[in-house]
Amino acid sequence: ILRVLGENAIAVRTKAMKCLSEVVAVDPSILGRLDMQRGVHGRLMDNSTSVREAAVELLGRFVLCRPQLAEQYYDMLIERIL
Repeated sequence: ILRVLGENAIAVRTKAMKCLSEVVAVDPSILGRLDMQRGVHGRLMDNSTSVREAAVELLGRFVLCRPQLAEQYYDMLIERIL
């Protein structure tokens, strides 16, 4: 899934983020992995609105139930807000 996040097609990147969200629903701890953090960060800064929305939705679903993830993703979220 992480490899597909770099595809050129917007629809593919959006679906990859949604698939990643389903995987994280089963095991939220994988958001703590460095490769996952890089992948999500890249999509938070994506040119496509739909990809950025999917990334924000992913974090929104899981950061609230796992406070330690909020610490790991805080800088990324602030960067996206600004």
